[in-house]
Amino acid sequence: MSTEMEEATSHGGIWTWIQRRERVLLVLAVAFQLGVLGAMIALSGWTLMTGDTVLFRVIPVDPRDMFRGDYVILRYEFSNISPNGHDLYDSTQSGREIYVTLVADSDGRHWGATSATFERPASGRFMKGKVVGPGNIEFGIESFFVQEGKGKEYEEARTAHRLSAVVALTDQGAASLKELVLE
Repeated sequence: MSTEMEEATSHGGIWTWIQRRERVLLVLAVAFQLGVLGAMIALSGWTLMTGDTVLFRVIPVDPRDMFRGDYVILRYEFSNISPNGHDLYDSTQSGREIYVTLVADSDGRHWGATSATFERPASGRFMKGKVVGPGNIEFGIESFFVQEGKGKEYEEARTAHRLSAVVALTDQGAASLKELVLE
């Protein structure tokens, strides 16, 4: 302990030492919190800035939530693909990381999944997700907030299979939803 702190603790304890440095400690606490928030924003934006862009077809889901504003719930064909030798409908798989291998569709624009595994693929394009329940994988790209008044239009396009999602992927398989495309 420094002699300054020893002197403060002998004349009133640690609280006296804290009171004397109240402003400095407050500034440090605020700076720490701002640093944590900045790091969270930077990490989520990193995927969008550096990831490769792929296009996925979206399948219909019917969302209803009056508290969230206009948004679209998205689901993909590969959201329930089972790894070889494992059953995603087995509740013991819940919470496990899963990797879905991606290949270009025949149209040359969209991407789809060929297989899933609990081990990270050594090569190729893949996306990392998490088994969240029996037969359900989430990748963090399942909802998208849209301009107010546009939600119904996107829902109708999704139901008519005319909606695609533009997703940024990192080399580690992290995915971030960039935008929705009406076709």
